[in-house]
Amino acid sequence: MMNTKKLMAFHSYKGGTGKTTCVVNLAALYASLGLKVCLIDFDIYAPSLTSYFGASPKYYIHDLLSGEAGIHDVIVDYSKKIKFDGELHIAFSSPAKEDIHSVKINYDNNFQLKALKQLLTIKRQLLEKEGYDYILVDTSPGIRYWSINALATADILFLMLKINNMDINGTKTMISEIYDSLTRYGLSTKLILNKVQGASPFNAYDQENFNEVQTEIENILDLPVFLSIPCFCDIQFNRDEFLWALNKPEHPFSMKLREIPSLLEEIK
Repeated sequence: MMNTKKLMAFHSYKGGTGKTTCVVNLAALYASLGLKVCLIDFDIYAPSLTSYFGASPKYYIHDLLSGEAGIHDVIVDYSKKIKFDGELHIAFSSPAKEDIHSVKINYDNNFQLKALKQLLTIKRQLLEKEGYDYILVDTSPGIRYWSINALATADILFLMLKINNMDINGTKTMISEIYDSLTRYGLSTKLILNKVQGASPFNAYDQENFNEVQTEIENILDLPVFLSIPCFCDIQFNRDEFLWALNKPEHPFSMKLREIPSLLEEIK
């Protein structure tokens, strides 16, 4: 596999699309392949990675953006804790109510522009100087300044949605208001359809039969579908879904995620 340096951002119109589960498992999968990976929790309004990893770091993304900490202060090395062949480093957003509230009220447009420049500098530092192979960024759903800043730094955007009218129509609005402008500046945008109907005792998932639906969504949104992932209830309702792609490698969800590295090679 080509050791290409890329920043991948994961975004969605609304919550509940399985975005965080996919990005966390993909980051771990890349690290298991011997690559050096940085996972950044930029879902600043509803962060969940501290809970997912049981983490209580000294510094958070909020401290980085406010200038109270540097990028090396914020990033936590999880490689030894989980024993990857490669490396997994994580930058967490603070789950504290006061930090989330401060993001909403204290940072004006000028600060947002400074933050964008800061994120671009961090991207270059991690990829060019620190030797990371991939940066994966989880973002806040919807149209928010912080998400737009993260998307503006990305090389590839994975736009995740479920195949219902609310998701499709909301995603179409975001495409016209945000993604079209970013695409003109070189951002590669791909759809990931998640929780697709079919993985149940009543309806077996069939990619061939689903192709018609997939083509319809591509025509509505004028974007290519990169991957479609069936809905697996054993993951969605599992109390302890932790790095499923590593702990249950033969599960169909894990096998679907393992398609992503080779699919990315095809579009480079």
